[in-house]
Amino acid sequence: MRRESSREWRPSLVAAGGGSIVAAGTMLPWISLFAGLHSYAGIAGLYGRMMFAGGALAVAGGVAILVRPDPRLRLAIGSLGLALTIFAAWVLWGLRSTTHGLARHPLLLARPGPGLFVVLAGALLVAALLSPLPWRYDNAH
Repeated sequence: MRRESSREWRPSLVAAGGGSIVAAGTMLPWISLFAGLHSYAGIAGLYGRMMFAGGALAVAGGVAILVRPDPRLRLAIGSLGLALTIFAAWVLWGLRSTTHGLARHPLLLARPGPGLFVVLAGALLVAALLSPLPWRYDNAH
């Protein structure tokens, strides 16, 4: 593969991969009750659906970066990733408060699931598009 044709693969893969991770994280359990007998995926609630939509937008943005490379598009998708990161951190803080409040209940045994942590990791990956990394090759050499 030539260098010129491979230069837009990196931001495209970062956006599509991070968006896919966000979408997958919404399908995983965010909280489990009764020592894991009942678990609730993020997609069951409004916040999970909103994060799934954000992940799908990031994947679509990754495809758009591949089709039509534009630095403004990369910045827009990176901004979406930053918004998803802040939103996921806020929901994670609320999940922490909820599980801490339910910890006093002797039968519920509430525990956080892995889903929201996966969403946060994917959102951070999409937000990495805002970094000043050299997303394009330098053709000077």
